[in-house]
Amino acid sequence: MKISIFGFETTRKFAAIAILASFIFTNAFAVGALRGERTSPVSVSAATAKYTTDLTQLGREGRLREELSFEKETTRLIKVLAEGGSRQPVIVDEDAAVQATIVEQVALRIAKGAVSEKMAGKTILRVETATLFSNAKTQPQIAAIVNAIANDAAASNGQIILFVDELTSYVGKNSAETNLFNLIADGKIIMIGGSSVTAYDENIASQPDVAEHFAGILVSGKSQNSDSAVANKNDREGGYRGDNVSPDLREMMAQDPSGNTRVDVILQAKDADNAALRSLLASGQARISDRIGNSDTLVVNLPLSALNALSTSGTINYVSPDRPTQSMGHIEDTTGATQMRTSATGGCATGFSNCDGSNVGIAIVDSGIYAAHNGFKDAAGASRIVANVNFSTSATTNDVYGHGTHVAGLAAGNSSVSSNAYRGVAFDSKIISVKVLNDFGIGSTSSLLNGLNWILTNRAAYNIKVVNLSLGTIAVDSFTNDPVSLKVKELVNAGVVVFVAAGNLGKNPLTGAKIYGSIHSPGNSPYAITVGASNSMATTSRADDTMATYSSHGPTRSFFRTTTGTKVYDNLIKPDLVAPGNKLVSYKAPNNLMATVMPTLSLDATNGPDSAMRMSGSSMSTPLAAGAAAMMLEINPNLTPGMIRMILQYSAQPMNGANTYEQGAGQLNIDGAMRLARTLRTDVDFQTLAKGTATVPAGWLMPTATSTIGGATFPWAQLVTGKYTFHTGANLVSQFQTVYKRENIVGNGVNFAAGAYSLNTTSFFTTGLTVNRNVITSNGSAFGGGTTYLSYGVLVGDGVLVGDGVLVGDSALLSNGVLVGDGVLVGDGVLVGDGVLVGDGVLVGDSVLLGDNTPGMQ
Repeated sequence: MKISIFGFETTRKFAAIAILASFIFTNAFAVGALRGERTSPVSVSAATAKYTTDLTQLGREGRLREELSFEKETTRLIKVLAEGGSRQPVIVDEDAAVQATIVEQVALRIAKGAVSEKMAGKTILRVETATLFSNAKTQPQIAAIVNAIANDAAASNGQIILFVDELTSYVGKNSAETNLFNLIADGKIIMIGGSSVTAYDENIASQPDVAEHFAGILVSGKSQNSDSAVANKNDREGGYRGDNVSPDLREMMAQDPSGNTRVDVILQAKDADNAALRSLLASGQARISDRIGNSDTLVVNLPLSALNALSTSGTINYVSPDRPTQSMGHIEDTTGATQMRTSATGGCATGFSNCDGSNVGIAIVDSGIYAAHNGFKDAAGASRIVANVNFSTSATTNDVYGHGTHVAGLAAGNSSVSSNAYRGVAFDSKIISVKVLNDFGIGSTSSLLNGLNWILTNRAAYNIKVVNLSLGTIAVDSFTNDPVSLKVKELVNAGVVVFVAAGNLGKNPLTGAKIYGSIHSPGNSPYAITVGASNSMATTSRADDTMATYSSHGPTRSFFRTTTGTKVYDNLIKPDLVAPGNKLVSYKAPNNLMATVMPTLSLDATNGPDSAMRMSGSSMSTPLAAGAAAMMLEINPNLTPGMIRMILQYSAQPMNGANTYEQGAGQLNIDGAMRLARTLRTDVDFQTLAKGTATVPAGWLMPTATSTIGGATFPWAQLVTGKYTFHTGANLVSQFQTVYKRENIVGNGVNFAAGAYSLNTTSFFTTGLTVNRNVITSNGSAFGGGTTYLSYGVLVGDGVLVGDGVLVGDSALLSNGVLVGDGVLVGDGVLVGDGVLVGDGVLVGDSVLLGDNTPGMQ
């Protein structure tokens, strides 16, 4: 069943049912998880079962990838383990992914029986440090859990090998007080450690009485192939983690023990042409309906009964439902675009381009575009829509629904109607229409994947630098497993900036209470720039701007399950920023469905080439940021996606009274963003720069970190957000940071050990920067000024704050993911039956088209 609801009252009723359903299904899901049993051949305590993952078992189930890039290190690790002795091996490398990859190769060889007799039958258990530190609120609790795990390893008489990927959290200086080190020193347990070079040198190597018990295995001379392998590795930043069947498919399987129900799934295979996989699909009565380009991702219709065999076959990485996707609706003046174009100090001062996005391609992935609208023509009357493709179930590329035309107009419209009042941001850019939503505004994961893959293949032909996704679906799968999030990552790695709407589930429509944790997919991806909605109150001045009440809030609640059934949530800080999205006027497709059902959306009764309509939502905010990026790339084509994100966040306006989970860095400030973009060097390829290289030309000064729009002067945020933290310092702009390279994200360079965060200045960041772990309710000043909303800044594990951060403002965060007090952190949300989304991810049509009850553009 797929439902399109356009009226706000109807949506209120549906959302109320959905919120109730989310808690019902969350509890049922949790009970199901408790039935999972560890398949390890050794007996372990409850603490070990909860806070470790059996890597050897994952190898038996075919869920570890063979990786030959670290053969030398893998061989040495096996040798050290087989020889025994008093020194325990430690993989020393800046990248936790490398450490995990090497240990997983050992586990895989044990599982296959490809080791010596001394190693045969061993069980490698990875200690889940992040989950442990999140769930344990005090040092004594941490110690009790670690001691239980260590005692299990000691009692196994060498059968269990512990892998501790953040070793210095437990041994050496500043470590938690546990008996782990004593057991190591006494030779009672076997373990493998993981550590960065700096942490190893400072906390272990510098202390002779500690260092004598460890043997460092330094990963050196990584080849290009190994770097590529790590980029695709299942670590904290990307790759496949946990159960290879999505949680909602598991729920469907539990509800239909017969397995007869057929479902459409996205199957991410290890090799889509593998004969064993094809045979398995055929024997399970599966039908392959599509393949995403030349990738190993297949769209398959199969009975639920086929999933268990696929899961354990070793031929797949991940399988998830082909979920439905939905659309998520004075612009130049209030965003600072006019200021930027007219001011002597603006981003388009003498010597620069017209700042209108000329020749930069913006792909609008939506419900199609009404190509005949005058706003999509250039000065000579020729269409700026250079490509028009359709991957939806609709028979036409036309915008029958009406959403895509409105979105495209905000990003790139150039209508002269009403003295340019309805002109978009990058009004001379090239437009690429990629239709993935049908005539009712509904699509599927497969149609979206096909559309994104087409962009990846054709990006050079149409100079596609920016992608706008004013759509989304429920964020169930961790961004490391979700197929759409992984496709977004591919685009970013290719140099394309991807903007995604945060969603419109920021409040309970019945009570008005805030809802946290409602970011949609693929807005849950750290590679996407996720945009929420603010309310400009239909004025140019920024002084009266507020958050739109409906805009979805972080943290992201997508997750994966460990082999023991434990949920591990992503809990990223999102959105990245917000932009005006309430009652915005843009172009209308003739007789479109939304305007037909809701006539009040139309600004006029005509259906001609200059007609307009008014809509609200994060769908409308997102193209404003996308248009800004197109202009930034026009004046500085070498900017990487990471630098675009940094500039937009650094120059954003902190909105008084909104916290980081609501507004990210703050509100879009095109004036500030363009001033920063034109300040940075244009004579270098930033992708090739070394860390610390000056990004500002010699003799140039950094712009003043304030903007004045509509008579109101405000400071810039002057920060960037990571996964769980935010970072400040002028060097974010003036010096190149390795995290700005296309294959990286800011979170790559943040270390977490012994309950504290630090920046990795060896490989990813320069010195002179500050990392902040708090989520701040802004007072409108720079550098995150305001009051602490969360005392520790990040949710990890099962909805529990890291360390002592149990209190959330005047609210308490409960372990089942419910934030009581001034907001509700929604549960998991699952797919049930024939694919109706319930829980925290319901967005049918565009539930907030009418917007907040405040003035709108006229």
